[in-house]
Amino acid sequence: MASPLNRRTALLTAVAATVPVAAATPTVAAEPTSRLTPGQVAAWTAAYFEAWRTKDAEAAARLFTDDALYEAIPGVAEQTFKGRTAIKTYWRDVTAGQSDVTARHGAPLVTGDRACVEMWVTLRAAGANPDGDDWITLIETNILYFTPDRLCRRNVEYWNMRLGRLAPPAGWGAAR
Repeated sequence: MASPLNRRTALLTAVAATVPVAAATPTVAAEPTSRLTPGQVAAWTAAYFEAWRTKDAEAAARLFTDDALYEAIPGVAEQTFKGRTAIKTYWRDVTAGQSDVTARHGAPLVTGDRACVEMWVTLRAAGANPDGDDWITLIETNILYFTPDRLCRRNVEYWNMRLGRLAPPAGWGAAR
């Protein structure tokens, strides 16, 4: 049986590929409202996934405030990134060896300026699986804190990485 993998190590194992940067970032919200809605969070998450899929670190960074806190592993200093520049560097490095990214999210749960979003992501990361299959599945829940203009000021990730390309179970991500 293979030993558990460190997500960052597994995702950084492949050689970086050159990918053209997209010209524009999808719009998160045209006009901020006083109340954060699940639809706004879903739009933000779709833009986040598009930046991930296209390896566009600049687009990913634009989804966050200048002083945002991105906690890839909460409580681990070397996995906590402060500010757009640090987030951009993290995204550039962590997505470099990834390919064939597919992602979906569940129905966002929103309270005040905070949202909880389930994420199911499959991707290839060369060398991630000692048995030779490059597919991994990331099963995440992200806690997101937003500003009134719908930029993320804090992202806290809780995730589990599984080897292989797994499908979510029936009913996953549905609001009940």
